[in-house]
Amino acid sequence: MSFIYSKRVLFISLFAASSVAQAQLQEGFTVSPSIGYYNMDNNRGLENVDAISLGLGYQFGNPWAVELVYVDAVTNTTTNNTNVDFQQYRLDTLYHLQTNGNLTPYLAAGIGKKEISSSANNTLVNLGGGIKYALNDIFSLRADFRLINDIKDHELDNLTTLGAHFTFGGQPKQTAVHEPAPVNEPAPINEPEPVNEPAPVNEPEPVNEPAPVVEPTPVDSDNDGVIDAKDVCPNTTAGVLIDASGCALDEDKDGVPNHLDACTNTRAGAKVDANGCNLMFSEEKEVRLDVLFATNSNVVSKAFYPQIEELAAFLNEYTAASVSIEGHTDNTGAAAYNKILSEKRAQAIADVLIKELGVQKNQVTAVGYGEEFPLVNNDTPENRKANRRVITVISLNK
Repeated sequence: MSFIYSKRVLFISLFAASSVAQAQLQEGFTVSPSIGYYNMDNNRGLENVDAISLGLGYQFGNPWAVELVYVDAVTNTTTNNTNVDFQQYRLDTLYHLQTNGNLTPYLAAGIGKKEISSSANNTLVNLGGGIKYALNDIFSLRADFRLINDIKDHELDNLTTLGAHFTFGGQPKQTAVHEPAPVNEPAPINEPEPVNEPAPVNEPEPVNEPAPVVEPTPVDSDNDGVIDAKDVCPNTTAGVLIDASGCALDEDKDGVPNHLDACTNTRAGAKVDANGCNLMFSEEKEVRLDVLFATNSNVVSKAFYPQIEELAAFLNEYTAASVSIEGHTDNTGAAAYNKILSEKRAQAIADVLIKELGVQKNQVTAVGYGEEFPLVNNDTPENRKANRRVITVISLNK
């Protein structure tokens, strides 16, 4: 293989790295023991052989890392089958790409030296990449492939390794917690003054007269069709619909008569204001939906439909109400990607309300805030889980 070919591979890989979003990784010192297979250039006259390697490095609080690598192998010459000690020392730079769940791909390049049977040899440059699979914040599995070029002799080897990757001593990124704006308490509702019951009407004493007693003509002082003797509300306004007791009609039994009631279909037992409307419409209400999503997914699980169906039943009953669905994430991954993912998750719940549960489209909006407003610091798995949330804000359409 030629050195010109290796330079073309280097150019293509660096161009690809510049177009891929970066990953956010745990900062700290790294240790990477590996085993692998060293494929020698045909011009070396050495057999391909198994190899072991050890990498010591440092992961910065960004996509970049540095690593000092030692490779050791024992091979044979292809001509007389003589044992040859092969050692390699490298200083590499790693650039990590977009995290996909627990998988993090990376590109790598570096420079070093090789020794064959303890004799100093030529300078090497290497280019390649690999992938890490995180089992937790400290331990990952790692696969790596490198093209290794001898600058002087233009011999191109390749090395494939599998191993472990450990990260120690790092500090997680701290994020300021935004306190939610205080919610103004609604003004107290003045209870209506109790209605004074009319004084009981004393029946006249019977007159023991031989002549028949003439009953007095019934009196209806407020002209509502109910005589005063049976009228519980003797001062009803003329023209107002009344019930059998002479009081203004209240069909939804909310304590506000029909002619004063701005919301005539209030649900039985609901607390209402002076206009007969549900008290919840006097201010915005914030409700958390405990809908969880799989990592890097915006698919709504059927297990969480009961919560969404309860919200849909409310919106279908109170068509004057609207809901804003707000999606939030933790700080794992790039901020721009998290914002897009939170928007997709909020819109997924909005689509269930509109397309599957019959809620009007103009009652539902969806917005994603990504990692901008965490509830707690993203410093533990439990806190990051708490920050991956969906909030609904219910309000009255004006």
